[in-house]
Amino acid sequence: MDRAAPHRGGGLNDAARAAATAALGRERRRVVAHLARSLGLAHLALAEDAVQTATLRALERWPVDGLPDAPAAWLYRVARHAAIDQLRVDGRHQPLPDDDTAAEATLPHTPAPAGRLAGELDDDELALLFAACHPALPPASQVALALRTLGGFELATLAPLLFTTEAALAQRLARARTLLAGQRLAVPAGHELPPRREAVLTTLALMFHHGQLASGRQGELPAAHEAMAPCWEAVRLARAVAAHPATASAEADALAALLLLHGARLTGRIDHHGDIVPLAGQPRDRWDAGLLRLGFAHLQASQRGDRLTRWHLQAGIAGEHALAPDHAGTHWPAIVGYYAQLVALDDSAGPRLGQAIALAEAGAADDARQRLLALLPQVPAALRAHTLAALARACERAGDVAEAARWRDQAIAAAPHPADARMMARMLAPGAAVDTPGSV
Repeated sequence: MDRAAPHRGGGLNDAARAAATAALGRERRRVVAHLARSLGLAHLALAEDAVQTATLRALERWPVDGLPDAPAAWLYRVARHAAIDQLRVDGRHQPLPDDDTAAEATLPHTPAPAGRLAGELDDDELALLFAACHPALPPASQVALALRTLGGFELATLAPLLFTTEAALAQRLARARTLLAGQRLAVPAGHELPPRREAVLTTLALMFHHGQLASGRQGELPAAHEAMAPCWEAVRLARAVAAHPATASAEADALAALLLLHGARLTGRIDHHGDIVPLAGQPRDRWDAGLLRLGFAHLQASQRGDRLTRWHLQAGIAGEHALAPDHAGTHWPAIVGYYAQLVALDDSAGPRLGQAIALAEAGAADDARQRLLALLPQVPAALRAHTLAALARACERAGDVAEAARWRDQAIAAAPHPADARMMARMLAPGAAVDTPGSV
């Protein structure tokens, strides 16, 4: 039987459409990966387009007919037929290895999770992640292609994450697909892995960051929890990369630690209205103790290497926040030390912003203000509101109340979303504290 009991009589309704959307969000990535392996990486764009076609068809049918018994198999079948039709139109179709309809049953199945982080990484997903991060591409293009393909993010979502414009990103992705035409979708091995690892880890960190941002912009708690799905997927994938014998490394454990320690805080990051709660105001008894333990286990495992990476330092910063009994008890000098090492490795705007925030909280407000004033003219648009908020906090710490109020108003006005503006107002209320944004 192809479908569950249909939702008839009520027509399209919000609950049915929400259930369909959630199912598509869970299954799309796996279907794209499997179809891309079937078609070959040369047809990666075709695989994405075909799955998008299947997704639109599902949004039309599933709310009316009910969810299929096997949503991933339904999507794969429809997408595969759409891809073959397009290949025939283009005159490029050759029989595929699994052209037999019985092959629909071979779509890899992820076991039903016993918890949020259960389930093994499908080989197709691992192959797609590493294949997209191909060393023939510039690093930024590796990350953009991996996020677009693995996460299914729209250009409007991706561009701010990558500090670029939609037009520039579209051109970058088009060039990347051209460069990868003819490559086989396969998990690299041995000496092929190191050139791809950093882009893979960056991709997962940005996937998590996207989920964080989206969860605070939903306006209600259930939708916020649904928007966190990329966070949990990034955690799952990071742990799988750290555990897989072909991809395990100290930096992979460090990234897994970073995402787990931040993931533990997600349960306290959104209030019952769906608004973002700044770190200083989060009830720490709501943080997930199990995720914290896993995070520290990965952090300990990351120390087996002999190379200090940005992932180690960012995980160390997250660890200091996790160990603090409350915001006032945060060991800011240790965080300042981590940021000094991080900026030595990565002098980009994010680490420099985080360093200035930590300096202000550690008592060096004047130093922080000077650093932030120097950073402001060159900071990417996506970080401008946070930079202005940090300036307001540094001025407040330095005792310049009027200047703090001026920067606070600018920070709220620069917020890219109403939910972000509310968070800025909450974060910059007297006695509150600015979060350090450079950790993911």
